[in-house]
Amino acid sequence: MRKISVKGVLIGGIVDIVSSVVLGLPFALYTALKVDLSHIPTSQASTAVTAAIHGNVPLYVAQLLVGLACSVLGGYVAAWLAKHDELLNGGLSSVLCVAGGIYVLATGKDTNPHWLQALLLVASPLLAILGGNLMRRLRLRRSRFQLA
Repeated sequence: MRKISVKGVLIGGIVDIVSSVVLGLPFALYTALKVDLSHIPTSQASTAVTAAIHGNVPLYVAQLLVGLACSVLGGYVAAWLAKHDELLNGGLSSVLCVAGGIYVLATGKDTNPHWLQALLLVASPLLAILGGNLMRRLRLRRSRFQLA
């Protein structure tokens, strides 16, 4: 348990989720402005915006890429805060995202195809590990320059 930085993992996970929401918001706002929501009941507006994003492949891919980049950021932050075992702590920062993804799958609320759901569940921890690896490499590079 000493290898795991609970603080790093939790804050990294929160950074992942919050940055995904914040950076994904412009996509939703853009789509909401393009979709005529005046004739749609308020309770169905979110569903209409989601359907419109899914219907615009470049916009949908861009939104997915931003979300995946946020997993890298969350892993980086977790590794930075942990200051050790960067790959482990970076990878564990994706636990909140994976848990949320499993919950959405279990409740049947995910509108993505099953193959994409599975891909995203695997990609999130792998990209978080990548973020941890980036932090580890940066630390190694800094320590080499300090020794020289």
